[in-house]
Amino acid sequence: MNNQKFLIPDGIDYYTGSDAVLFEKLKLAVIKIFKKYKYEFVVTPVVDSINNLNNLSKDNLKNITVSLSDRKNLGIRSDITPQISKLDYQSYKKNKSNKFSYMGEIYRETQSPFDRNNPFQVGAEYFGNISDSIDITMIKMCHEIACLSKSKKILIELNDAFFINKFFSTLNISKSDKEQLSVLISIKSIDEIINFFSSKKLTTKKLNELIDLLKLSGDASTIKKIKLFSKKYKYNADNDLGSLKKIIEKISLLKNTEIIIDICSLSSMDYETSFNYTFYIDKLRKPFAFGGRYESYTLNDGSVRHATGFSLDLKDVVTLYEK
Repeated sequence: MNNQKFLIPDGIDYYTGSDAVLFEKLKLAVIKIFKKYKYEFVVTPVVDSINNLNNLSKDNLKNITVSLSDRKNLGIRSDITPQISKLDYQSYKKNKSNKFSYMGEIYRETQSPFDRNNPFQVGAEYFGNISDSIDITMIKMCHEIACLSKSKKILIELNDAFFINKFFSTLNISKSDKEQLSVLISIKSIDEIINFFSSKKLTTKKLNELIDLLKLSGDASTIKKIKLFSKKYKYNADNDLGSLKKIIEKISLLKNTEIIIDICSLSSMDYETSFNYTFYIDKLRKPFAFGGRYESYTLNDGSVRHATGFSLDLKDVVTLYEK
């Protein structure tokens, strides 16, 4: 037998003893929550075709999906959501919605000391006509899973990508410049944003619009400020604001929970298109869960299959759990 030392790679988790038992109990508790909300539980493979792993829009998933060296058409999943999207596509029927839930290991390269390379992703996805009530149910489901950690404080940050997407649509800049500006917006670096606008010879009017956009964060009263902003800059946002207001009213009584709005939050995956949210939990030095609406795929008739969902790393619940 090889007597080399047993070394666990950085960013990789093993569970033994009571933590292993707790992890299995949490998985069963999550499945029970999914069953309560009538979301069909499905199991997808860790290794899948690159097409199944990268079918959602934009480039984030393509950048973090690891290909197998000897079979270029296969890869190790970095997100289960695209696989669930493919399941919906295969079972699509007109005017029929689908509700799926899932869990499983994924692999993500990361440079952050707070992230692990092998998260255990847990989530749920709804496909069909999206309404505020569906997102409210999603948030409540995610909140129940967060409460499994027995944490005393949960913060839910609400956002709507409509605003930042509309702003970007009025800027005549390259894709790489847009990515650079997105980073500056995410860290709210005003001085660097001013320098960026100056170097790209963008107008002061658009700079002032972005600075005003960056100010739209805070509690539920922020909706009034967003309404004034929308009127000033001619954003047709009545439906978006109505949804935000309704969702806040319905989730405001969730236990041990604070709700804030941040219209320029860019912390989620890059395929969300409108309403989205991020969960934070006290004592966890990173976001706990991401969720929101997105365009899953385009049908042959040109119509779009809309979806909404959330995902989290169940291993964070193990870390937070008050034993």
